[in-house]
Amino acid sequence: MKIFRSDLITGFKNKLFETELDKTDNENIVLDSNKLICELSSFTIKNGYRISGYILNNVIHECDRCLKHFCIYNKINTTFLLSNHEDNHQLENYEFLHWSLEDNCIDLNNTFLEILITNIPFKNLCSENCEGICLDCGNNLNDKVCSCDKN
Repeated sequence: MKIFRSDLITGFKNKLFETELDKTDNENIVLDSNKLICELSSFTIKNGYRISGYILNNVIHECDRCLKHFCIYNKINTTFLLSNHEDNHQLENYEFLHWSLEDNCIDLNNTFLEILITNIPFKNLCSENCEGICLDCGNNLNDKVCSCDKN
C-alpha cells in the first residue's frame, strides 16, 4: 500500500485504501480475499504528516477448540507520524516512521501487517460458546452432537 508524497501534500480525509497481498508477503498472517483494507486521513504537521484512521482486521484465524476458520472483521484504530525529522522525543504519544525527503512514496504494507499481527489474540475462538471437537471421533460439536461415550 503506497502513499505518495503528492497525496500527502494535498491531504486526504477518510480515503479508502485497498491492496492485494500475495500469500508470500507474510507467512504468519492470512487475510480474507488476500486484501489489506484501511481508511485513512492525512494532516500536515511540522516536519511531516500525521496519518490516522483504521485498518480492517480481516485476519483469518483458526479456532483453537474446533479448528474452524473464522474472521472477526473489527476496525483497528491507528495514528502515526511520517517525518524526516530525526529527533522524535517531542512525538512521544505517536508511533513514528522516518521518511526521507528523497522518497516520493512510502509503502505501509509491512507497518499495517505488524499492527494486525500485534492484535491477534492469544486464544482464538470462533465464539465464546464453542464446544470444540470430540476427542474420540473428531466431529465438530458445534455442528452436530456425536454418539461417543462421554465417560
